[in-house]
Amino acid sequence: MSNENQQQKYYSPDIKKDRRISPLWILPILTIALAGWLLVKAVHDAGQRVQIYFSDAQGLIAGRTTIRYQGLEVGMVRDINLSEDLTNIYVDADIYPEATKLLGEDTKFWLVKPSASLSGISGLDALVSGNYIAIFPATKSDSAKSKYVALESVPTELAVNDGLTVTLKAKDLGGISVGSKIVYKKIPIGEVYSFKLDSNAETVSINASIQNEFSHIITDKSRFWNVSGIGASVGFQGVDIRLESLSAILAGAIAVDSPDGGEPVKAGTDFRLYKDLKTAGRGIPIQIALPDNSNLKANGSPIMYRGLEIGRINNLALNGKRDSIIASASIEPAFSDMLNQGTLFLLEEAKVSLSGVENLSNLITGNFLTLVPGNGNQARDFIAVKQDELDRVQAKSISIRLLSENSFGLEPGSSVLYRGIPVGTLNSVELINDQVAMDIAIDIEYKDLIRSQNRFFVTGSATAELTKAGLSVTVPPAKQLLTGSISFVSEGAKTERAEFALFQTKSLAELAKHDQTGSMRLTLFADELPPIQEGSPVLYRNMQVGSVSNYSLTDGGVYIHTSIDNKYKHLVTPQTVFWNRSGVEIDASLSGVHVKAAPLKTLIDGGIAFDNMPGIDNKTGKNWKLYQDFNSARKFGQSITLYTTTTEQQVNKGMALKYQGVKVGEVMLTVPDFEKERVEVIARILPEYVHQLTTASTYYWIVKPQIGLNGVKNLSAIVSQYIAVEPGKGKNAKVFELNDFPKVENGVEFTLQSETRGSIKPGTPILYRDIEVGRVTSVELGTFADRVISNIQIDPHYAYLVRANSVFWNVSGLDVQIGLSGANIKAGTVDSLIRGGITFSTPEGNQLQPKAKPGQSFYLNKSAEEKWTKWRTAIPSH
Repeated sequence: MSNENQQQKYYSPDIKKDRRISPLWILPILTIALAGWLLVKAVHDAGQRVQIYFSDAQGLIAGRTTIRYQGLEVGMVRDINLSEDLTNIYVDADIYPEATKLLGEDTKFWLVKPSASLSGISGLDALVSGNYIAIFPATKSDSAKSKYVALESVPTELAVNDGLTVTLKAKDLGGISVGSKIVYKKIPIGEVYSFKLDSNAETVSINASIQNEFSHIITDKSRFWNVSGIGASVGFQGVDIRLESLSAILAGAIAVDSPDGGEPVKAGTDFRLYKDLKTAGRGIPIQIALPDNSNLKANGSPIMYRGLEIGRINNLALNGKRDSIIASASIEPAFSDMLNQGTLFLLEEAKVSLSGVENLSNLITGNFLTLVPGNGNQARDFIAVKQDELDRVQAKSISIRLLSENSFGLEPGSSVLYRGIPVGTLNSVELINDQVAMDIAIDIEYKDLIRSQNRFFVTGSATAELTKAGLSVTVPPAKQLLTGSISFVSEGAKTERAEFALFQTKSLAELAKHDQTGSMRLTLFADELPPIQEGSPVLYRNMQVGSVSNYSLTDGGVYIHTSIDNKYKHLVTPQTVFWNRSGVEIDASLSGVHVKAAPLKTLIDGGIAFDNMPGIDNKTGKNWKLYQDFNSARKFGQSITLYTTTTEQQVNKGMALKYQGVKVGEVMLTVPDFEKERVEVIARILPEYVHQLTTASTYYWIVKPQIGLNGVKNLSAIVSQYIAVEPGKGKNAKVFELNDFPKVENGVEFTLQSETRGSIKPGTPILYRDIEVGRVTSVELGTFADRVISNIQIDPHYAYLVRANSVFWNVSGLDVQIGLSGANIKAGTVDSLIRGGITFSTPEGNQLQPKAKPGQSFYLNKSAEEKWTKWRTAIPSH
């Protein structure tokens, strides 16, 4: 019973309700709140909706195509639709709230996409980011429209790039197109940005922009002419073919020339565009003295060069004394480098003889002139000669130098006689090292008369000598009596000797014959004995002029005693250099193998050669220095020391020193200087360049290849780096700094201070609106090591952009910021990602701050504030 009662007894649970909110509801509530916040933010960020009409939708993608202003994203294309009339398309785009102030009545839109043509490449950044829509802000702060029509190309306001605009009037467009260059002396100074047909439909107006730095060239006297394509004309003179550069033939070009005396012009000035230089009547004015009976036309006779017409005669007139005819002519500017003092003009005449016919057409059209290029300084006055005179000037001849103590009244043009027969001409008379040097040319047919013991003397004047036979009076022919002449006696063996003494009279020349005996002794020093022996020849230009007497040992080397025949002792000068001439010399290089064998006697007995080579160290103490061979002597010009303090400069032995691509020296040794914490580079300058490249202001720098989106510079340095040099002025020096980059003339220097170095290094470009205007020259710690000091140099024509309140910031690398709203990535141009860069801008204000003084210090910010990139402060260049 008790068990039954226990089984029947049970307990009821006490149930209570919990009225608190379950924690499981927190996540849905947060989700709803976040969704609401994102919805509000999306509505706020949508900005202002506009419609932009395009002719086609090529390159436009909804949700991906951006709208940019000066590289900054200010909007996004949301939808693309076809217009109701089916003639074009329009896009619905959102302009971000912070950029809505760009909108106005005259806001302009256009599509930017990469394009390449013969006149250049545009839209290069679109290759990386894709096509985008560019915006040009409204000029007035009025109410914005909701519909805009996109332009087909960049607006004119941007195309002219703040340059001087001019309008050229022509009968037809010819080969000119948008992008065609405006050139001055073959240098591009501007370009064509638009053209149109005038209202009268008879002329074409070509609008061009001249870069600000060249705007001063354009004056009210400027002449423009078309240099596009290939031109040809047929006339009595034959076929006239006009060829220009390849770019001008393909893309078109316009040349301009501005005579002196013109006045500056205002923007938009009209000029006439001539079809060619001949029509424009422009060129370099010159004057040519003509021979009598030249048969040239006073207006129109051509001036030719290698079959091409390069100028024309404009006028013929007598000179002031009325004893010669002067032709006024114009030469095309492209040939200005040929107008030198040594240039002649050949009178091309019609000749009919038994040997043939020349220039028969000249009998009808008249004679013409041919330019014969020469050397010397720039000139504008020239002489025209006939063919027989030119033959005498350009005849093949042997050049000989005569040295004397006096000029004896001789002038260029005097004859050189042998037994009274003219065999040469005196070309020049000049003073060298307190001696009179006369260069004569002996006609090639008389070359065998030049022998080792020749003696030259002055003739052409009446002389009277008292001799044992009595009084001897000599009177030359009348022509020689007026002009003077030089005669000589030919004796001795055949030689290549190039210098002789000039005696005043024949008697003195005969007396010198007997003085050419005995010998002069010289002592040479060498590190080791070359393969010579007693009796080995001493050579001057392969002619034996002495011999080796003996040799002896000394501390650190060998003394070699030689004797030079007295008749040749005048060949030894303070600039004489001796070298070993034994055996065969082999010079192997990329251009081939050059083998030079010594004379047979020298091959057997050995030998020593010498010659005069200025600029080479030729003595060790009081003794002459003997070089190992000619090439070693040739390299040993003056020694200089270059020092470098940066670890990035790597200089190796054998590295070339070059001036504009021409080798002028070579690195011989690199030595660390531990006390001064630098590396010293010992180099040799070739002898002929010592005078120009060892002055105090000479500038040396290492040339390295530069590869970027703007192109490749210093391509040759990819294979092997070299040291470039820029000649200077001042006193002689032997120690120079080795720099990292080329010299900038008159550059303005400033200082930037930053907390860290970052990616800044010497050579980092300084940018203004993405244009390189300078570079970093050095980076170092401050005096108290609490900051980094970067010294920069701004190119002189951009220095005015730096103002007292300018702001600098670093645009190198990437700036990545991650937050709840996503990742924000800011980057400069691709070129700045590769090379780094620093940019600057000037705050807008009512009054422009003055130019920054040289040496002023600025703070270098890590990145730019948003407003800095929007400053568009107008800064005049003057």
